[in-house]
Amino acid sequence: MRIKGTGHFSVRDYQKFKSERKKHPGRNEIPAHIERKYIDMYPDNLPEDAEHFDTIETEQLEYDPAKLFATVYRRYKYKQSKPDGSTEFFIANLPEEKDKSLAAPSLKAHATTEKYMWHMPIYRQMQKFSQHGIILSENTIGDWINGACRSLAATYDALRTNIVKAASGYMMSDETPFTVLDTEKGKGKKSHFGYMWSYCNPVDKLVFFEYQRGRGNKHARPVLQDFKGYLHTDGYNVYKHYGSLQGVTHVNCNAHACRKFHEAKFTDKKRAEHALMLYSKLYGIESYCREQNFSFDQRKEIRQEKSVPILDELAAWVRDEIPRLTTLRSPIGKALAYFSEREKQLGMYLHDGMLLMDTNLIENTIRPIALGRNNFLFAGSHDAAQNAAIIYSLFATCKLHDVNAYEWLKYVLTAMPTFPSSRIKELLPQNWSQVLVERELVAEP
Repeated sequence: MRIKGTGHFSVRDYQKFKSERKKHPGRNEIPAHIERKYIDMYPDNLPEDAEHFDTIETEQLEYDPAKLFATVYRRYKYKQSKPDGSTEFFIANLPEEKDKSLAAPSLKAHATTEKYMWHMPIYRQMQKFSQHGIILSENTIGDWINGACRSLAATYDALRTNIVKAASGYMMSDETPFTVLDTEKGKGKKSHFGYMWSYCNPVDKLVFFEYQRGRGNKHARPVLQDFKGYLHTDGYNVYKHYGSLQGVTHVNCNAHACRKFHEAKFTDKKRAEHALMLYSKLYGIESYCREQNFSFDQRKEIRQEKSVPILDELAAWVRDEIPRLTTLRSPIGKALAYFSEREKQLGMYLHDGMLLMDTNLIENTIRPIALGRNNFLFAGSHDAAQNAAIIYSLFATCKLHDVNAYEWLKYVLTAMPTFPSSRIKELLPQNWSQVLVERELVAEP
């Protein structure tokens, strides 16, 4: 197969193209789905015989702050006197999905989204509620959020199955520290440094987080022991272990190798910049493929033609430079050794167009956890940390599928009490667009 239009492509041409100044896109247009309120304006001193021939519309985006309201279920009671002197009473039943909580699903979804999507601590939410005259305790709002997490447990398990046994067989993995308040520890040691393990399927756009108390092999086992396919990670030894299992092909992240050379620029500028120049060419090719929206097969072909010689040149250069160093403990020595030890895994992406060059996608999915960490400082317990993993998983998947996390969560919390367990996959964020279509069809007269 030959890719149309790529025969004369060169990295130099691409870099020149990238340096051209882009035109300003102009003023943003307000999306069509936004409600419009029209204000008709007529000229002053308009003559009676003037003829209207055109209308100019100027739009400005307004904001109406959210408001609280109460839904009151008024159940009228009736009675009927029987001939035998007895009395029969009648009263409507409450909806099956309604629980005894003060908060309706919409409010629980709001509190949960505020905390985990927009990183607003509960005490700040309390302050916002107080401005409406609603005085709530931290425990009350916390119970709403925890209850929402418990309601999502089955959906979370279905997401785990989807990502572990995905048809594409492609998973990225990473982990990030997660501090937890641990009351079981002795005096003076109230916090535990656990880890939020993250897993991402770039093809199916799925994200799954799991809280674990540590960072060893056993803590990755619940997810990785059953995975088969491409495992794309950094150079951490735990991933090396699972990457060597039968049915698994280990792929390493080129961004991590590239960062090693960036760190070496301060002590060995010449060598570091040579490696970075070659990496710049490789990334330029990847950017070109994205802009052209190439298929997996097309991306593989252009990589074989353009990227393989560049990576081969980099690998040969690394092999030549290592013997010339007196130590591998220097920054450039560590960079060269890192690349040399993982040369095969770093080049694995060249042989399958489905694979990405690095794991930056999963690092971006971890970012909300870091932002939340700055606001919350720690989780209140190990259970709370796992609740966070549930919410982060489903919200991150919502984001990859352009799903409104609040609307999705409100629907799920409303539907879950009576939703058939056999159809739980229908509630996953990646299936949300189909759910919306079905809802619109049902609503049609």
